[in-house]
Amino acid sequence: FGKWHLGPVKAGAPNNPGAAGFDEWLSHDNFFEMNPVLVRNGAAPEQHLGESSEIVAGAIQDLDRGIVMGRTTFGKGLVQQVFAFDDDPDQHLKLTTARYYVPSGRSIQRLDRQGKSAAKHSEADSDSLKIEDREEFHTLNGRIVYGGGGIVPDVESVREYWKPIAINMRRKSLFFDFASKYLSDHPDVTLDLEITDKIMDEYREFVKDKDFDYKTSLQLALEEFEEAVEDEEQGAVFEDQLESLNRLIKKDKADDFDESYDDIKLAVRRELVSHLGGEKARYELYILPTDPAIKQAVDILQDMSEYTRILTEGAHRAAIEDSDEDKSESD
Repeated sequence: FGKWHLGPVKAGAPNNPGAAGFDEWLSHDNFFEMNPVLVRNGAAPEQHLGESSEIVAGAIQDLDRGIVMGRTTFGKGLVQQVFAFDDDPDQHLKLTTARYYVPSGRSIQRLDRQGKSAAKHSEADSDSLKIEDREEFHTLNGRIVYGGGGIVPDVESVREYWKPIAINMRRKSLFFDFASKYLSDHPDVTLDLEITDKIMDEYREFVKDKDFDYKTSLQLALEEFEEAVEDEEQGAVFEDQLESLNRLIKKDKADDFDESYDDIKLAVRRELVSHLGGEKARYELYILPTDPAIKQAVDILQDMSEYTRILTEGAHRAAIEDSDEDKSESD
């Protein structure tokens, strides 16, 4: 287990950690994001959070020094050292030298690195392991917390979902490129710029000029089906149906811009603000006022009765459960 400072690393890249014997590794898909999405083993982006933030969050939670808000974290990997055999350099031994624990005594090692999840838990659901499958521990004040995986937050954060059109616009740097062009054409623009429908029309035309295209989940599923039809040599049988489905998907994609209009508008403003005022302005004028998770956290901090309830309710519930257990044992 170790840190690699190589920037975005894809699965097929010669410098990826998998080529050096690591079964699990995380990278990110964009050098320029302040909060990049981590990807597992160079695959498609998944929301994996890791590193020392998990230990800090676990310590805050275990010592009842605050509320942890967010989503269940990725879980730490094993601390391992790789040794090559002298007589066969192609063979390696991976020796586990340490594990990660937090103050309550719970391990935050990712479950499928303990050899338990291969049969019981699929890759798709391993990040959201059911609570009842995890060992219970207690915080300093008696609240129940869970070991055997990532940190489970006290409060689930609000999730912000983007449709494929907005995600792919960001991946292809269209927001960034448009901001550069727009400010070059309008040098007098200031930070209090309002994103009008006229600016959005300009962005729409900019995207068209770039021949922007992307694939929706339906489109990807249809492509898999088409490959299966071709493999089974059933093209003539499904020809009309496939043409009809392709037309429907094309029509559906034509409406994506309008359906994601608000998200795209915010992203355009974010890039213009970043270009004009840097990261400081980006956070002050875009991220802090609009991020739903930040708003949720501020609401909790401003409501001390709710904050106290979250910290004490779990301890009260745990005390009742412990009392019931002691009673049953005495009986």
